[in-house]
Amino acid sequence: MNSDGWLPAEGDVHVRIWLGGVVFDYTAAASAVHHLVQDWSRKHWCTIELMLNAIDDRRLLSRLPCEQLFLGP
Repeated sequence: MNSDGWLPAEGDVHVRIWLGGVVFDYTAAASAVHHLVQDWSRKHWCTIELMLNAIDDRRLLSRLPCEQLFLGP
């Protein structure tokens, strides 16, 4: 876990995004999710859930759209 204690420091995570009453499940790099949450904290434009202990196969989920944009600072 990273210093925040709620997100692994590396690897992929299952992220669930609620937007307009519709749920979207994605796999994303932990660093991308960290930056996504930082961006979200400035303006809450959706609801985000991290599925850390879910029994799922993240390989079957789509990658987070535009994940590359969230990999940088």
